[in-house]
Amino acid sequence: MVNRIPSAKITLSYPLYSCAFDPTDPSQLIVAGGGGPGRNGVGNKITILDTSNPVELSEVAELELSANEDNVTTLAAGPRKDRNLTVFAGVNSSPDEIKKGKNEHFRVFGINQPAKSAKTSGVRISEVARNALFVHKDNSAYQRLIRLSHPYETLPQLGAVATGLSKEPEIALFDVPWSGGGRWKSRGRLDIPKEAMDLDVVQTGPDTYQLAYCDDHDIFTVEVSKSEISEPKCVYTITPDEGATAKASFKSLRYLTPGFLITVVNRPSSQGVALHGYRLPAKDQENARLAIRARLPKGVSKATGLAVRNLSPTSSPSDKHIETQFVVAVAGNDSSISLFTLEHKSVATVDLLADLAPFQVLKSVHPSNITGLSFSSFTPPKSSSKTALELSVKLASVAVGFTAVVHSIPLKKHVDKSISDRKGGPPRQSRYVVALKSKGESPMTVITLFTIVVLILAIVGQTFLEAKDIGKPILGIRPYLPASWTEPLRKIPVTSEKTIQDLLSDANTHHSQPLVIRHDETGQADLHGLPPLQVGIHDEEVHGPATSWENLDPKDQHLWKQRLKKTGHWFEGMGESIFQGVLFGEIGGAIGNIVGEAL
Repeated sequence: MVNRIPSAKITLSYPLYSCAFDPTDPSQLIVAGGGGPGRNGVGNKITILDTSNPVELSEVAELELSANEDNVTTLAAGPRKDRNLTVFAGVNSSPDEIKKGKNEHFRVFGINQPAKSAKTSGVRISEVARNALFVHKDNSAYQRLIRLSHPYETLPQLGAVATGLSKEPEIALFDVPWSGGGRWKSRGRLDIPKEAMDLDVVQTGPDTYQLAYCDDHDIFTVEVSKSEISEPKCVYTITPDEGATAKASFKSLRYLTPGFLITVVNRPSSQGVALHGYRLPAKDQENARLAIRARLPKGVSKATGLAVRNLSPTSSPSDKHIETQFVVAVAGNDSSISLFTLEHKSVATVDLLADLAPFQVLKSVHPSNITGLSFSSFTPPKSSSKTALELSVKLASVAVGFTAVVHSIPLKKHVDKSISDRKGGPPRQSRYVVALKSKGESPMTVITLFTIVVLILAIVGQTFLEAKDIGKPILGIRPYLPASWTEPLRKIPVTSEKTIQDLLSDANTHHSQPLVIRHDETGQADLHGLPPLQVGIHDEEVHGPATSWENLDPKDQHLWKQRLKKTGHWFEGMGESIFQGVLFGEIGGAIGNIVGEAL
């Protein structure tokens, strides 16, 4: 079992804010950032790193941008045509140009890989185009977000950019043709009431897409077709926990499939971070539904980034997502990266998310805050020529402290054993999953919790029994319980006999003298082996001595109560006050022996 993730680190000469892998070459990573306009000689740059060695990163090429303009804030790798890769970036124009109302924030770069037969060697980076996609003139605004839909062969991609620090927030859309070459075309724009915290784009058909974005508390979706862009529709709103007033807030958002989103949620007052997976609404539904969730380690009070990679990507937007595993990475404000796996399953016609489980926490990845996360692409090999050690998906992270780190997460082939082979049919399909074991909920934890619950219920039950003086005491806590707890249960005995209350009441209607409860020594014993009970006027010469209830010995009181309970004449709920002022005949001696044997 693989239990470690190789990593490689490099320190550059400028702060890093964004990173992206070449979609067709996982060994090529583009990073960018800088010190901004004229800040202490720290340049604004784009650098290409070679990640082919899992334990060492090396610089391949670098482009230094104008020192008068802002640093690179966002980066997205587009299509490749032959040896040319298109990269889209966000770079604000110089402060002087912005004051004039001109901010060409949307930049397009080309990365040229020379042919093997070329006389000159070396990768070249050059600026291809610059433009403004935002229409509102705001000196403080910049391009804070950029995303491209997943690339499919021969199909165009849809890109989206969003403002940051703008008084009039907006999202702009643009088309990216599959042929690449640095070409793009504006698709439209949206004015939104609140600034987008994050956004993503998914392709749903040959020329149809869906945009999703979130602000602090809401998720919106936008349908994009060849002819129109719909108005944003709110599909989910965070509400405060029961009894609370403060709300959690969305930090990041990514599509898993056209039917599912995953988000990072920061709990209020820095109380922790959660991952939430949502099932997006069908046409006849109003809201998204929470489908799965998980908590990050307690040491992470806030998240700063999210990256997701599908290990079994579809080859067409119309293909159905069946069984696949996603790798999820969340950057924390403690410079850690929490890694999760998430399963997408298809049962009959229903798609499900399952097993969102952590498999490793990468601690102190950078000496400063993580500003960017990106997974490399992964295309399952068509043959088994590669060894297990060579199969990996790479995770890049960059930080404001000039550092870039790449982790190589090992993968393995997996065959779903729950799907049985059909005799004479095709073999079971294999797919690739993370080679490290995810740390799902331990069975011992479940057993321990169940045992604790059973023990608590047993203690509560025994306490109840002892409070009501039922059965043999084990805990011995009845003397320490409140008096209200120890009141006897009111139960109605199942008997054909009159109760002692009835007998005394009948006798009192005919006599005003003291009554006595005694045994008829000459009568025939009943079914319980006890001599018959008599209630009437006391005649000491005829009946012998009798004693009031108050003056009875406690042992005789207990014996009388047991005798009356045995035949259903008295029960605990009637209390002892009914005996006040009543005389009781002898229950010791021969009578006592008879009663004792019967009880």
